[in-house]
Formats: sequence, C-alpha cells, structure tokens
Amino acid sequence: MLGDTMPWLFPLVALLLCAWLIIGFFEKEGHNDANSGKKVLSHIINWTPPALFAGMFIHRFTSILTMDSTHMDVLQYLPEGATLSERLSLGLAGQGGIEFAAFATTTFAVCSVHLPSVKAMSNEASRVVQQRMMMFCALCLLLGIMVLFPEQAYTSSEPLPMQGTIDAPPLSNALLPLLFSLLVMFGGELFAASSVYSIEVDFDALGRKASIKCLALVGLSLVWLATQPLPWVAWMADLSEPTNAMALLMMIHAVVALVSVLYPSRRIESRLLHGDGRSIALIATFVTVAILMTVSASLLLNHSSLFSNGRGAALLGFWLCTGVLGSMLLVQFMPTLGFDAAPRPETWWLRIMGLLTPMLVMSLTPFGAFLIAGVWIGLAWSTVVPWMVERDVASPSVAFVTVPMVALTVAALALPLFTSNSPLVSLFAALPVLAVAHVGMLIHKPSAQLHTS
Repeated sequence: MLGDTMPWLFPLVALLLCAWLIIGFFEKEGHNDANSGKKVLSHIINWTPPALFAGMFIHRFTSILTMDSTHMDVLQYLPEGATLSERLSLGLAGQGGIEFAAFATTTFAVCSVHLPSVKAMSNEASRVVQQRMMMFCALCLLLGIMVLFPEQAYTSSEPLPMQGTIDAPPLSNALLPLLFSLLVMFGGELFAASSVYSIEVDFDALGRKASIKCLALVGLSLVWLATQPLPWVAWMADLSEPTNAMALLMMIHAVVALVSVLYPSRRIESRLLHGDGRSIALIATFVTVAILMTVSASLLLNHSSLFSNGRGAALLGFWLCTGVLGSMLLVQFMPTLGFDAAPRPETWWLRIMGLLTPMLVMSLTPFGAFLIAGVWIGLAWSTVVPWMVERDVASPSVAFVTVPMVALTVAALALPLFTSNSPLVSLFAALPVLAVAHVGMLIHKPSAQLHTS
C-alpha cells in the first residue's frame, strides 16, 4: 500500500495544494524573471499534484486489475476469481474513482487558460482566472482530504483480512466523485468570476455558462442524495461519523452560494448608490444572518437523534454558528487593509466567509452540515436587506420579493421538522428563498432610473 511504502506522499500533496493557494506569488516571480529557476518552480508546482493523483490512481487500478494479493482493496472486496467487470467496477466505484476525480479537477484547473471563455480574455485576465481556479480547487481538496483520502484506504491492516470479506461498493457510488469533480471544476469558474475585481474584464460569458452548468449539477447532486446512496445512508445512521458525502455537501454549499449570491452580487450591488445608512444596513445584514443561521441550525439539531433535550442542540447550534459569525466579523478589517475592490467590500467579505467557513467547519465535524440551510437563507437575505435599509435607493417590491421571502423563510425553517431526513429536506426547502432573492433583486429597477423617471 502506498501509505506504507511512501508515508511522505500525502504530506507532499497537502504541501503542494497549500502552494496552490498562493500560486499567484510563484507565477508573478517567474513572470517577472523568465530566465530564472522561479518559472520552472511555478511549472513544477502546477503539474506535480495532477501527476501524483494520476500515479495514485494508476497504482490502485493496476493492482485491482491484476488481483494483487497484497492490496487491501483486492483482499477486502474481491473474491477469488473475480470477473473483469467486478474489478473494473471496484476500480471506478471505490477509492480509485476519488483519485481519478482529484486528477481530473487539478488538471482542469491548470489547463483552464485554454477554456474558450478564458482564452478570449487578455493574457493577464486569463492568468488571474487560472490562479483563482487553482486556489478554489486546492481549497476544496484540502478541506475534503480527511474524508476523500482516509488513512485506512492507503495502509495495510494487521492481520490481513480474509479475501472478499466486505461487499464491494455498487457502481452507482462512482457518481459521488464524478459530481464532486464537476462541481469543483465549474465552481472554480464561478469563483474566479465572483472574486476578481482588480482588473477590468468582462466575466459575463464565463459566469453565465458556469452558472447554467452549476445549477444543473446541484440539482443532480441533491436528487442523487435523495435516492439514499450508501455514503448518505452511512452518515445518517451515525451523524457523528463523517463519510465522503461530506465532501459532496461542501461542494453543493459552495456552488449554491456562488451561483445564487456571490456572482449575482457583482451586478446587484453595482447599482447601489453611495449608501445613506450603509453602516446600519451592514449591521442589519449581519444580525439577520446571525438569527436565521442560529435558529435553523438549532432546530435541525434538536430534530435529530443526537440530543435528548433542546438545550444541548441549541448550545451546539450556537457554537457552530459562532465560528461562521466570528469569521464574518473578523474579515471586516480587510477593506481597511486594501482589499476593497468589490462594490460593497464589507458585504462581499461577509458573504465569502458564509461560503468558506461552513466548509471549514464541515471538514472538522460532520455536524457542520446542519449549518448549510441557515447559511443559504441568511445569504439570500443579505442581498435584500441593504436595499430595504439604505435610504437613497428604492426598496424591493413588497409583493414580489419581501413577502414571498418571509413566507418561504418560515416554510424553510419549519418543513424539515416534519421529515426524517431533515438535513437533506432543509437544503431543498432553502433553495426557493435563494431563488426569490436572486431573481427579485436582478429585476429590481435600478435606483438611478427610478430617480430620473
């Protein structure tokens, strides 16, 4: 097993993915001095993670095909004389599928400069998009590394198990790494389109195409989870033990936040004026997000089988939300440090923490999944509250935005409490709130036109 013969492998992978988070620094150094070794270093950093993931997949896949009697997958899942179809199915539906997905996502991020929507941009813009996509890919893999690449999948057990002692995962399990990889790929495009404000470039083509693909993938992912696949059933049976379904939930959360809040906010908030009452609007937004998130998480935890009384659920919900809210408060210093290119940088940083911090919490504890619905509802209201509070812009339509959002918010908080699969139902129930906020604010008449009419 790779973990026994090469114990340095995963520390190296993690170190290289961390380097991807600051890839702009390495590429800037190499670009400034093309004859130095720094340019070679940036290429090595770019291509080593895909090469390592490819090597991991090839090693596992060939071991399964050749029925290597020292490989744990062969010993655990394959009976003696396993057919070729059984071996191929295990290679794709087991850990090999996740390794191939990691190879595909990292390769896609590095090669993103050749995408049609990116290739049409200037060299500077295409480089920035590639860097942001690599950052997003690395972040997703790092946060999901504990559930995607568990230690027992790469080390031998003592004593060795009897051959064929565990049922092999069904081929349908290959959908999880497939959906995860596609969400990382196209979510990376949206992350780039949502986070680059420092250069003048039109991201409409990239963002529009990525949004359509992401919406389709989110729908497919939620429907697949509703069919009760094995990773989801295993987590629902023991909510304290994470499975690789957590990685898929992370990506669903990230992509929904990007497609329904962060990317549309480029257009929505660019129409806000100077902000008469801007500070009050920011406080109102934070308080609204805090209340909705805490209420949602506490209700869902109380409805689960984890606690015998409501106080324990409320306490855990409070502490989970404290991490998200604390990060939202902490980053309010970022605009004063110069990170203020967005139209409303304070609100942008609040929302980006609403995207990232729940993913971090889920990487630490599976209870973080109970945060997602409340974060979605809070982020939906974060696009509406500034228009309701600030005095120099027209408030959104009461009949078509405010009242429907209030009704849908109440329904989203209450509906999961009447089902046995409340974590998943809460996600479905929160989507209409996001949809009303998204559509309602995009068609909301710009304040400038209202003042001139």
